Amino acid sequence: MPALDLLSREERNLHNPAFAGLLVARAVQGHEQENGPGCHVLLAILAPVMALTVPVRAVLPKSVSSTTVNWIERESAARVHLRQAAPFLGPIVREGLLLSLRADVLVLDEQYLVRSTQRMPKRITGDTPEVIQIHRASFFLGRWLSRAGDLPTIFTLLGVRP
Repeated sequence: MPALDLLSREERNLHNPAFAGLLVARAVQGHEQENGPGCHVLLAILAPVMALTVPVRAVLPKSVSSTTVNWIERESAARVHLRQAAPFLGPIVREGLLLSLRADVLVLDEQYLVRSTQRMPKRITGDTPEVIQIHRASFFLGRWLSRAGDLPTIFTLLGVRP
C-alpha cells in the first residue's frame, strides 16, 4: 500500500475515507433503486472499490442488464486491475463505511445497509468531472451488482476476496 504522502493532492482527496463513505452511500442508493432496501455490506464495499479503480471504471458496461460474466470475458484486464487495487482501496472504503454509519447516513440492519432518514440528493454533483464520474460509477455499480447473482459468485468472477 503506497503511503498517502506519496500520492498527489488529487489522489489523496479521492482516496480518503469521507469521500469513500459517500461512495458507499451512492452504491446503497443505486442498489435500493434497483432492488429495494437492504444492500449487503460486502457489495456496498465492492462497488466503490471498483468505481475508484480507473481502468475498471473506464470499461464499465453501459447498461445494468449486461451480465457480469460477459463483461469479465470482454474486459479481462479490468479483473487484473481490480485485484491489484483492492488491497489498497478496500481499507479506505471500509473506513468510509464506518464514517457513514457514525454520521447516520447509513444504518446497518444485520448484514444489510439501508439509507437513513437523512436525505441524500439524487442529483450527482462534484468539484471535478472525475469526482462526478466516480459517484455515478458507484451508483451504477450498486444497481448492476445487485443483479449479478450471489456474493460468492460475484467475488469469484472478479477475482477478489471479501
